[in-house]
Amino acid sequence: MTYMSEINDIALLKSLKDGDEAAFTEIYNQYWERLYFMAHKRLQSAQDAEEIVQQVFLTLWHKRASLSIQSLPFYLAAMVRYAVYRHFANEQRDAERTGKLKAVTAETSPVFDVDNRQLLDILNKFANELPARHRVVFLQHKLLDRPLDEVASELGFLSVPQKAT
Repeated sequence: MTYMSEINDIALLKSLKDGDEAAFTEIYNQYWERLYFMAHKRLQSAQDAEEIVQQVFLTLWHKRASLSIQSLPFYLAAMVRYAVYRHFANEQRDAERTGKLKAVTAETSPVFDVDNRQLLDILNKFANELPARHRVVFLQHKLLDRPLDEVASELGFLSVPQKAT
């Protein structure tokens, strides 16, 4: 980095600290491509790299008043590096949660299926005790979750009176 760019960075940081949006835009324009390249190199994902760079600049803007930055390029590079580490840690945590969820689901699925099968057997037993047309209405309404009015009208029953509201 040249001496002039260091002076320029110092002036930009001072303006940024004062809330100057033009200084922020200039910092963004100078550094976003380098930061994107760094993030993309590690992540191998354009979308994730873009999100990380956006998050870095968003954080820079939000913390502008309290930041004490000696070297802007090194500071931004460190922000990207730590954001990439957090990204990988979050991915690993999500993978572990997914694995645990799959294990729990695999353990409880047979029990759940048995419970459902028993419930269906009970419903079929009671449905078989109904007259044929009523059984069809019951099964359509309860098991296929169709509105009672719709089922009754399809089968030629009188429409069910609506409650007055």
